[in-house]
Amino acid sequence: MRRRPRWILTISVLVIAVGIAVWSKYFDGPPEKCKPVIDFLDYSRSQASKIDSKGNEGVPTVAEDAAYQQWADGLAERSQKVTDPGLAAQTTEVAQLANQFVTSLPTLRSQIQGRAPGAPPPPQMYEMSLLNDRIVAKLADLRKTCS
Repeated sequence: MRRRPRWILTISVLVIAVGIAVWSKYFDGPPEKCKPVIDFLDYSRSQASKIDSKGNEGVPTVAEDAAYQQWADGLAERSQKVTDPGLAAQTTEVAQLANQFVTSLPTLRSQIQGRAPGAPPPPQMYEMSLLNDRIVAKLADLRKTCS
């Protein structure tokens, strides 16, 4: 029984490795139109981690408003870099919702400070919760589209 030369096996392995590398580089990944969206999502995730790391429970303080404003401004800036019309509309909507969330923080704070102990949460709390849910849902849609 004759054995095949090792160089045939070596060449076969190299051809397969090069094929896999080319496939992963050019065909296996998000489309080009999704690169700015991925940057948008990564920025939002990093800012959320940054805000959460402060460990403040409840309504954000006036001092924390700057972090939220930076998040909303960064989303608006990154949404302008998205060129695909459908994705641009989605990222712009998320940026607008984030801005709406940030501008509602002072109203929420004043409503909470003016309520009696044991009173139900103010209406602004529910509105902010709905805004947050919409932002999270839109980000999830974008992540699903560009994954």
